[in-house]
Amino acid sequence: MLQKIVLAVLTAFTVTAAARAEGADSVEVSGVSYIPEVFGAVKAKFETSLYDGSHRFNVRNSRIGVRGHASPRMKYAIQIDFSNEGKLSILDSYVTYYTDRFEATLGQQQYRFSTDLDRGPNTSIFSNRSFLAKFLTTYYTTTYNGSHTGHTVSSIGSRDLGALVRYRLPKVPARINFGLFNGSGTNNPEWDNKINIVTKLELGRPLGFHGALGHYNGHTPASTKVFHEADGTVSVVEHTQRMRLWGAELSYSAENFTIESEYAQRRLRMDGLRLMHTAHVQGYYQFHLPKSKVMEYIAPVGRWDIGENIEFADTDGLLDIFSANRATVGVNFGFTGKIVGSELRLQFEKYFVNRRPGDFSRNQLLQDKVTLEIVATF
Repeated sequence: MLQKIVLAVLTAFTVTAAARAEGADSVEVSGVSYIPEVFGAVKAKFETSLYDGSHRFNVRNSRIGVRGHASPRMKYAIQIDFSNEGKLSILDSYVTYYTDRFEATLGQQQYRFSTDLDRGPNTSIFSNRSFLAKFLTTYYTTTYNGSHTGHTVSSIGSRDLGALVRYRLPKVPARINFGLFNGSGTNNPEWDNKINIVTKLELGRPLGFHGALGHYNGHTPASTKVFHEADGTVSVVEHTQRMRLWGAELSYSAENFTIESEYAQRRLRMDGLRLMHTAHVQGYYQFHLPKSKVMEYIAPVGRWDIGENIEFADTDGLLDIFSANRATVGVNFGFTGKIVGSELRLQFEKYFVNRRPGDFSRNQLLQDKVTLEIVATF
């Protein structure tokens, strides 16, 4: 199945290039073009830790996708990442029916709980994701191999298999989102008698003030739990792990300037309640260079991150926890290009760790670092 989808994307890329080379962009029915649009992004970077001087080169993303119309009211999209932290994965595969105010999407897609959680290499302005985007949707499973109990950390990510309905209210700059999803994550269509529900209210327009309130209620793919009995015996039983997310956003955007703030809370029912808080404020300002033949703009960026009670898998694969703040500052350089756009990013991260994990000296996760990154999108 995966090979067929990759072949379909590459075929669409060839067809699109040939059609546009022949000037076939004018092929339309009822004002809608049926020529597929190919899009993608490559994100490569060099990082160095200021704690111990270690460094690495990394290709974080290598994405390609196809989107277009199947009929005047029906859209589709397919997107693949060939290097999603070293793995090949299908990201998007969905069909959308839409009118002027209403759209309904069925398939594998982003469930749109959080703006920052949804960002990919095409829309992010920072080299590394915020605490919210990286850790908010993590969950934990317990395993038992006959001698000891272990923990595994996973994430449901920003995508799932399901249905999402979005409606834009008349005469009011507001939109309502309502989604039903498997809760089993991407590329995993498991049968289940439970369902995850996502709701979100968005207020405002693209320029000016924008606010949002989001709620996610459901379960994680974890299905077992390890119990240690008083007599020393251990049993593994079926278990539903509940996850609930609350989120709020407030931002202001002008033509060359954006400032955003977002808060999200995760409540995970595992062995008791595990509560995580994440928040950030970030800004971006573009200085255009109209006379430059090399760069289109220079953009200073800044972000303040907050993470409380964040649990993660350490370098030994064990469950650990940290609380920290992070300041990120840098400059993004935007290069010109009619078909392919690119941005060079030089950014510095300073961490203020309130609760250190046990592997702090061996794990670059919370160490001050400098990143040089190039992103190319088309």
